[in-house]
Amino acid sequence: MKVLSRVEEIKKMLKTDPKDSFLTYALALEYEKEGKDKEATQIIEQLTKDDPKYLGAYYKLGQLYEKVDRMDDARSIYTHGIKLADEQKDNKAKGELEEALWLIEDLQ
Repeated sequence: MKVLSRVEEIKKMLKTDPKDSFLTYALALEYEKEGKDKEATQIIEQLTKDDPKYLGAYYKLGQLYEKVDRMDDARSIYTHGIKLADEQKDNKAKGELEEALWLIEDLQ
């Protein structure tokens, strides 16, 4: 019996529910763990289009942009996430996004 990798397992689950934002996010995290940042970034970018209210995507996408020195994109995505967190009254996420934004502002 073949043991599926985590990526394969998540892809299999996504076939059942391709619009599952949590599974999509989890797939991106697995790609990132494997060092496949480009694939992870593409998945998270698509997630922000398909489910623009999925708050966790903004923090992760900002981090992925930072890894490849796309600081303007990171700034923009963090700022958008902060507004969304404020709308959703999610102070924890808002604080994390604000901190991420402050950290890259300090680098400039």
